[in-house]
Amino acid sequence: MIKLPQPVTRLIGILEASGHEAFVVGGCVRDSLMDRKPNDWDICTSARPEEMKACFSDFPVIETGLKHGTLTVLMDHRPFEITTYRIDGDYSDGRRPDQVTFTSSLQADLARRDFTINAMAYHPAAGLVDPFGGQNDLRHRIIQCVGTAAERFEEDALRIMRAVRFASQLEFAIEEKTSAALDARLPLLDRVSPERIRIEFDKLLRGPDAMKVLAQYRQVIAHIIPEAEAMFDLDQRNPYHAYTVWDHTLHAVSHVKNTTVLKLAAFFHDIGKPGSMTIGEDGRGHFYKHERLSEELTEQIMRRLKYDNATRITVTILIHNHGIVFRPDPRQARRLLSKLGEERLRLLIELEYADVKSQNPIYTEERVANIQAFSQIVDQVLEAEQCFSLRHMKLQGKDLLSMGLPQGPKIGRVLNALLEQVVEGRLPNEKKALTHAAKAMIASDRSRPDS
Repeated sequence: MIKLPQPVTRLIGILEASGHEAFVVGGCVRDSLMDRKPNDWDICTSARPEEMKACFSDFPVIETGLKHGTLTVLMDHRPFEITTYRIDGDYSDGRRPDQVTFTSSLQADLARRDFTINAMAYHPAAGLVDPFGGQNDLRHRIIQCVGTAAERFEEDALRIMRAVRFASQLEFAIEEKTSAALDARLPLLDRVSPERIRIEFDKLLRGPDAMKVLAQYRQVIAHIIPEAEAMFDLDQRNPYHAYTVWDHTLHAVSHVKNTTVLKLAAFFHDIGKPGSMTIGEDGRGHFYKHERLSEELTEQIMRRLKYDNATRITVTILIHNHGIVFRPDPRQARRLLSKLGEERLRLLIELEYADVKSQNPIYTEERVANIQAFSQIVDQVLEAEQCFSLRHMKLQGKDLLSMGLPQGPKIGRVLNALLEQVVEGRLPNEKKALTHAAKAMIASDRSRPDS
């Protein structure tokens, strides 16, 4: 038995009071049967759109997709999507139906859905409606298309990404015929908008089975991110690496903390290695400045997939800096805090943990210990409120103005020069010492012929 939230029960009751059928449907049914808390509760109904509007005339209603029979009703400050039973027409663009036909048949509505585990409906009195064996596939942990897999993917190619995403999120296997149809129709992904692909890719990376799915369906990744293919079988020919670049990447993705930024940084951090690999006289592989090339490729890919600026900038900064070797040195901690800020430095430390743990286990113990020691030093620097940014410095721009330095770019240059000395430990963060050093800088600057 599935326990429905009170607003959902009320919405179903309102529709039934007007003589219409109504069931919860799709992901909320799947998640409930798996003892997972649904994110959303969707309702399908025999009521036509105009009939739904009449039923909910006393509630705020958003005409989300009236053409396709969908309304969003706000109840208890929460949105609930309610959709008329429908049969989809042809998908000429491979993304959305050209037209829909409303129907009074719940089973016909369920038949249009992507996977059997998403094609179930539930009603407190009628129980579970499962015409395509979704509950059985849940028990056997299988992703399987409703009806003919080829037709489902041709209708909406995003279902290819949804299949691998669900496999990663739910730790399910993709059924054999569904998997074969998926492989055969990868070019259909070209019809799908970058934004829709990006959303599914992010969810895939954050799934608990991402490593397995990325390995098994790497051809899907190669289609949406062609730059990744060069990593697949690249032997690094280096004793510090026990894996190909691709397998190292998958291990890094599995080791890093489960945030979108870190998963993306782990996935892309070595994508520049194939293009920067050289073989030394000793036969070893070297990847000089691969961080730069990885950063450039990641920038291009993330722009292509329409990532927001904040995510793209943070990911590329992490990739640019991931070759830094951490040492238990307060100066390095202050220097990197000054360069990156605390939040990004913490992220970089997490990325480095994942990167090192994904290398040859023979060499990782010492390197992991160094990262841990550096992280502790960062904690100590922050706890002691050591200076690593201009806002922490005991001398400010107004103090330079009072010394007679005119408003302008010279103030910034002097402050930054002082900050560098403080961060490097050559000058204490004390106003007297900073004032003396500033006056010396100003005097030296004035004595220059071109000042």
